[in-house]
Amino acid sequence: MEFTTLIVKSVILVNFLSSQGSSRYHVNVAVMETHPMGNEIAAWDLELQGPMKEHNVRDHEHSKPTDEMIIDAGYPAETHTVVTDDGYILTLHRIPHDAGGTYNRTRPVVFLQHGLLSSSADWVVTGPGKALAFLLSDQGYDVWMGNYRGNTYSNHHVNPDIDKKTYWAFSWGEMAEHDLPTMLSLMMEVTGQDTFYYIGHSMGTLTYYTACNYHHWIQNATRLMVGYGAHTAVPHITSPVFKMLAYFANNLRWISDNFGVDKFLPSNWLIQWWASEVCTVEMISQRICGNVLFLVGGYNKNEMNNTMLPYLLGHVPAGTSVRNMLHYGQSVNTGAWAGYDCGSDQLNLRRWNSTRPPTYKYDVITAPVALFWGENDWLVVPQDEAALAGKLPNLVLNQRVDEDAYTHLDFLWGMHNMEKVYGPTMELMEKY
Repeated sequence: MEFTTLIVKSVILVNFLSSQGSSRYHVNVAVMETHPMGNEIAAWDLELQGPMKEHNVRDHEHSKPTDEMIIDAGYPAETHTVVTDDGYILTLHRIPHDAGGTYNRTRPVVFLQHGLLSSSADWVVTGPGKALAFLLSDQGYDVWMGNYRGNTYSNHHVNPDIDKKTYWAFSWGEMAEHDLPTMLSLMMEVTGQDTFYYIGHSMGTLTYYTACNYHHWIQNATRLMVGYGAHTAVPHITSPVFKMLAYFANNLRWISDNFGVDKFLPSNWLIQWWASEVCTVEMISQRICGNVLFLVGGYNKNEMNNTMLPYLLGHVPAGTSVRNMLHYGQSVNTGAWAGYDCGSDQLNLRRWNSTRPPTYKYDVITAPVALFWGENDWLVVPQDEAALAGKLPNLVLNQRVDEDAYTHLDFLWGMHNMEKVYGPTMELMEKY
């Protein structure tokens, strides 16, 4: 049985590597020839077993909930729950005013939305004076942070007997259609405000643009939309995780066996193989190569505060569905910004009332949009970012971050973000 598994893994990887042509993917022949196990895939597992071990950071100190981190920092924290029209229970976190201050209903409202495999913790984990949520609070904003279905804070449903397959049958399309408008509506109801600022990272930008196709009131209520690592279609993605997902997107049985049936849970051997392809000496030394989010988004030693790593790894990945990851894979294959293709005319008819999923439109995104992008972003390469920027009807800023190595996750935790990203963001917000 083990031998058969090794053969299957070998065939899979050989086929995948061959399909990549002259890309970055390769086998280190020198290592393999001298390995005591020879050229078997199991040798890769053994070779990576030691250095790829993750930090043991799921203790409470390194994985405190978002509201607890806010309170520990000396700021007031609120936790709100809301139910979507399709029954998902979502959690929002709020910093209503700055430390030592008092709340008043005239404070402008800003909504922060996390990206793929992430949560509201991203916006506070680096602490006061550094994390965007605290910086915005200090500047007089009423700060709200959303959590999409399936992550650490939004993993319940009104139907306690819902089966796993039904629960996890969602992608970013459902987040845009149901989750985002539900959370924004709650925020506006609680605050009494009829306009807001929106800042999204990664998938938090994709879902905003998609939501504008379903709910036109969203763009009408947006004073300014700021996108970090913003995207719609990502046909030129360089992340090895999504390249493999795209390659096997039509082999759902293989995907479910190795990535998880419903919830995204990649098998150990896949994580180890991805790590062998992308991990630098710095990544190995910091023991982050076993964390799938860093394998998706990359690592930049220039921006990473290594003392923060145990805390970051205590919160990511925060969870999502296999379908959500496959939806990204479909975008790589088709180059389209479209709904999830269910795989057959019959299933698409049931979901979309059409044999093909809808293609989303850019002309409905009428709110002012500012984009910040990184030259070394594995998920949103400059070519795909430029394509998005060229289609937005009300683009007010398209800013390359002034650092060649800046990558996707740096927008959240970069040591120089106040200078390079957050400061310019807040200056621009004052104009709207």
